[in-house]
Amino acid sequence: MKLRSYLLNVTLLALFGWGMIAFYNSAMDMKSTIDDQNIDGFVFSLNVLPIILFLIIAIPAGVVFTRKQRKDKKGWKEAILFPSEFKERDEREKALTSKACRNSYISLMIVFPFLAVCMLFQPFVSDHFAAYPIVILMLVPIIQVTVYYLSLKKKLH
Repeated sequence: MKLRSYLLNVTLLALFGWGMIAFYNSAMDMKSTIDDQNIDGFVFSLNVLPIILFLIIAIPAGVVFTRKQRKDKKGWKEAILFPSEFKERDEREKALTSKACRNSYISLMIVFPFLAVCMLFQPFVSDHFAAYPIVILMLVPIIQVTVYYLSLKKKLH
């Protein structure tokens, strides 16, 4: 996995998390509008900036990676669903990918208890930052991608 691919993955995950926080805040606005009997109509706001930024980055990146994999004579299913990081041309690359996936999986055994402990603070943090659970959930794939990238980088250098 190249640094560019890693940064793209982390950026897209962060933008996706930011978009989910925007949707969460919008849902809270809808709930408060429904609960308030004094308001006539239906009022809520949605921050579309993270969604637009996500689409601006994700669509061209998806097209480029899909075209690149299609040029390598991959089928549409592999080009769309199979991550570009798994381009294994020989046994050494398969072994490196296998080790990195293993390390990423093992990291989850460490991360999940830690994040579960972080969720214990949710009642205290939710008054100041209501989308705290979304941030905790988005840390899982970001940590997984980071461990995968660092494992590959360590084995390649």
